[in-house]
Amino acid sequence: MIVVSRGRNMSEDEKLTIDRRELLRGGAVLAGGALLGSTEAHSASSQAVWDREFDVVVIGSGTGLVAALVAARAGKRVLILEKHSAPGGSTVVSGGIPWIPNNNVMKREGLNDSEEQALQYLRKLAQGQAEEKLIQAFVAHGPEMIDYVEAHTTITWRVSQMLGAVADYHPEWPGSNIRGRSLEPVQPGVSMAGGLLISALLDAIRVAGGELLLATPARKLLWQQTESGRRVVGVLAEHNGERLRIRASRGVLMASGGFERNEEMKKHFLRGPSPYTLGAESNCGDGILMGMDAGADLRNMNEVWGITVYKDDAEANGDRRGGISLMGQIDRRNPGCIAVNRYGERFCNEAADYDSTWRSYHTWENWGELGYRNLPAFHIFDHTSRMKYGIFGRQASQALPTWVVQADTLQQLAGKLGIDADGLVKTVELFNRNARSGSDPQFHRGESIYDTYGSTDTEKTLAPLIQGPFYGAEISPADLGTCGGLRVDERARVIDVFGGVVHGLFASGNTAGVGSPGASYGGGGGTIGPAMTFAYIAGMQLLEETDGMSPGEPHPQSARYITSKK
Repeated sequence: MIVVSRGRNMSEDEKLTIDRRELLRGGAVLAGGALLGSTEAHSASSQAVWDREFDVVVIGSGTGLVAALVAARAGKRVLILEKHSAPGGSTVVSGGIPWIPNNNVMKREGLNDSEEQALQYLRKLAQGQAEEKLIQAFVAHGPEMIDYVEAHTTITWRVSQMLGAVADYHPEWPGSNIRGRSLEPVQPGVSMAGGLLISALLDAIRVAGGELLLATPARKLLWQQTESGRRVVGVLAEHNGERLRIRASRGVLMASGGFERNEEMKKHFLRGPSPYTLGAESNCGDGILMGMDAGADLRNMNEVWGITVYKDDAEANGDRRGGISLMGQIDRRNPGCIAVNRYGERFCNEAADYDSTWRSYHTWENWGELGYRNLPAFHIFDHTSRMKYGIFGRQASQALPTWVVQADTLQQLAGKLGIDADGLVKTVELFNRNARSGSDPQFHRGESIYDTYGSTDTEKTLAPLIQGPFYGAEISPADLGTCGGLRVDERARVIDVFGGVVHGLFASGNTAGVGSPGASYGGGGGTIGPAMTFAYIAGMQLLEETDGMSPGEPHPQSARYITSKK
């Protein structure tokens, strides 16, 4: 068996003594340790030395807090490890809106939905990139999660007011529900509520006895090889320059965010460039890499939660979470604005949802020099649009950023931006003819009530570009975060490359390969809803497995979890 002695300098003083019989039996312990390059691995024997011992360790302090709350309220010893000096991950700078089909909040507000509708919508949304069991688990457990959080935190939910009349991004699809699936915490007025959501979860966890360590990055999962496969038994973390071996007797939830700050991973996994992000500074793919080291398979790694940004704003402010303005996405929907490539061609419906639009940048030219036809790209405005709606949040009386280019004619503007002038003029002429009649036969802008904010009036998004001067600024694909990662099953258990379970390891949020589930974004809060739901599932599963219950059997305490608010 493994005997661990721990000196002050563990990298030098650590010593492993291995029973000869174990070695002759095939090196089961070594297979979980030194032979696979994981020299920090421990056995689960009583002789292993731990700095701290808990039942559940949650890595990351964003949506994974839901699992921490479930475990802490069940009386388990819970530790949350956060790499950053402040909690919340990307969620803290979000709207705090979860997208949850068939939830009870919408029903108490007189809105209807059903599991059948939700499944129909999600199956199309997934684009073949989500296992059916994941879709079903999300639909089945999402409403439970919402009820649980409302029952055991200070949060009361309401149907989102921030998102207005249309919250589903594809309201014409079968199974869509125009309004009601996107929820937000009740608060005075309407504003971003990510901080409110995180604070409420942390407060409830603290009351339940959970512990949070900030500026404490997890460095490696500690695991052993057993007859039933690999089992994660703890975490190697770093705090104040010291290494901590932390025991997790029931398991570890990996909820440490995506890989949006890891340029190398983005380059090799994504379907196209996404050079800027609003994600947390600490989201470098650590959790995914640690899971891979433990044998995890991957899913959905080619996807991001896509968005459009102004390139110069992103260059200046993209180094911090939420630092890039959302105005690049908002401006493009306004009448009198179009998006074009360097040829002066439009290439998408500018009023469509931001996630779907992200892919439009990556049309590939398969001749000549090769490359992305729609990169670089630009927003073009006329003076009427600038005066009526503003640009980058700057209204008529305010000066525009220096990176917004102005010219008296479209030809002059094209020259300053490096756009083909003839192509731009031709594009605007065609767009104007159609816009005057309230139509866009090229890209169908205004045909969906999502484009027109629930109205049937296409003038909400379509207007010709006529009056000079004209304005332009370079735009870029970007992301709110990546949404691929460790493959999980419907119980949020991490699955290895051979289809087996990595025991004791769970994943949720952008560390898991769940997505929406799948490739696309269902509606406002389509990132947070699945993330919170699979964290909830993980929390319940962490209670079940070590209670000696059959996998998937409801925990006897789960019914009481959602009955009373404490």
